Amino acid sequence: MMKNIFRFTSISQSAKAEIIYIVTILAIWVVMAILVNPIGDFPLNDDWAFGKAVQSVVEKGDFQLSGWGAMNLFSQVWWGALFCLPFGFSFTALRFSTLTLGLIGVLTTYGLLREASSSQKVAVFGALLVATNPIYFALSNTFMSDIPFFAFANLAILFLIHGLKRDSITAIVIGIIIACVSLLIRQLGMVIFLAFGFTYIFKKGIRIKTIIQGFLPTLLGLFLQIAYQKWLELTGRLPSSFGSQINTIIKNLVEGDIGITIKHFIWMTNVALVYLGLFIFPFIFLVLAVRLKKVSVRQNKLIFFAASAIFITLIGILILKHRLMPLSENILTQFGIGPLTLRDIFLDLNHLFALKIFWAFITVIGVVGAVVLILYFFFAVRQFFLDFQHFELAQAWLTIFVIFTIFLYFLPLGIGTFYDRYLIWLIPLSMMFISASTKNISNGKISSTAIYFALLMLLFSGIFTIGATHDYLSWNRVRWQALNNLMQKYQILPSYIDGGFEFNGWYLYNSKYQRSPDKSSWWVDRDDYIISFGSQNGYEEVKRYSFSKWLPVGPENILVLHKINQ
Repeated sequence: MMKNIFRFTSISQSAKAEIIYIVTILAIWVVMAILVNPIGDFPLNDDWAFGKAVQSVVEKGDFQLSGWGAMNLFSQVWWGALFCLPFGFSFTALRFSTLTLGLIGVLTTYGLLREASSSQKVAVFGALLVATNPIYFALSNTFMSDIPFFAFANLAILFLIHGLKRDSITAIVIGIIIACVSLLIRQLGMVIFLAFGFTYIFKKGIRIKTIIQGFLPTLLGLFLQIAYQKWLELTGRLPSSFGSQINTIIKNLVEGDIGITIKHFIWMTNVALVYLGLFIFPFIFLVLAVRLKKVSVRQNKLIFFAASAIFITLIGILILKHRLMPLSENILTQFGIGPLTLRDIFLDLNHLFALKIFWAFITVIGVVGAVVLILYFFFAVRQFFLDFQHFELAQAWLTIFVIFTIFLYFLPLGIGTFYDRYLIWLIPLSMMFISASTKNISNGKISSTAIYFALLMLLFSGIFTIGATHDYLSWNRVRWQALNNLMQKYQILPSYIDGGFEFNGWYLYNSKYQRSPDKSSWWVDRDDYIISFGSQNGYEEVKRYSFSKWLPVGPENILVLHKINQ
């Protein structure tokens, strides 16, 4: 009787702690959103194209994708439309729809780390590491497809792991349904079905029955993708650039030089490792402190020599290519958060100042993190074979699931088009991989020094992320103020303005546009007026707008320039 009472008390305390941690994550997320001020009816990056699809649904009741979109986007468009219902279409409403999914993505990261045997505190730390990641949080303040895919993919994997762990058919079915939702955002959602199939067979054994059961969801995913694409085609809704990234991958494999493709893949793998090493470095630091306590002195020496060799190799590749972080600029730029989508930045960066010493330091941290990630892979392989010999495969399937998901997701990215934002989904998966391959991580005692240092890094990440995202939203808000003044106050037509990528896309996008060498490549008709960060030859400044900024680097003003001798 007393044993049952103690057990009940223990469960209650654990549940209470769980609630406190979740509320803490929620509160931090809300405070971060308030600080950066996500309000503003203007598009960011590619989301002008996705916004057009939502606008079509909200105002016309017709699902119609923009020609610029290469992804499925179906689920995301309807999710955004749901948030537009109360007050009508606006990019502010779309931004709040993504912030909601961003929070779900952070909370599901917590759940995934708990499933991977992390303690509550380690799982909270991992979740906050995602929340304060500059790429993740910046994208959460847009209507880009990265965060919606992240949230639904994470949620699907959480249910699938829960179902596999507890043999729950209900949880697996829910996971497959949510995986379908993620697939209808991005075609890469197919990797969830494939990874589940391989894992199911590994866990249940290779038999005809388990092969059919494991890969039946994959057939469902394939059918859904083919049916959706056929529906778009038959109804005249298929965008001109739909599936262009997949076509690039196929072209590189079939028609491209295999040697160049391999070199490209190796370089992209190196880039991805450095990014992931940087993003999860504080988490690695915490977990490694537990791991090394279980390693002998002789093993420590071997690890040191192996780590040194890998470090020298990775740094050597970067030196040969004369590269520092950010290695694949899109969201994370040397000036903070981007992209800086104005004409002058793409033509001339001389009027902006970058802290190269800072980025050199960040690059070294990323390489160190990449080294540890590679070592953890070897740890996991070694542990797998040890467990296999002792027939202790109870948790090995979880590691297999994570490895398959990472590999299947990154493979097309390494061959085709690559942006830094594509890596954010690998952050929780990499932390899961580390947790699953570190035995007794939930019981391992971490020194107070390691905890304080990791929290300090998390705090620094949060400060940079909030400041950079604030500045990104701030200059875009002022940019659109300048553009609206030109159009409304001075009656300048959009076709006479090069307002940057988002403005030109929203007002002037044309799939048949022919580029001109004397203009930016963003559907410019006449560039009588240009919105710019700095002065340009052949133009005079007619108006200057300053904007609030928190970081000491990057642009400081928005200029309205008019072509001379018009």
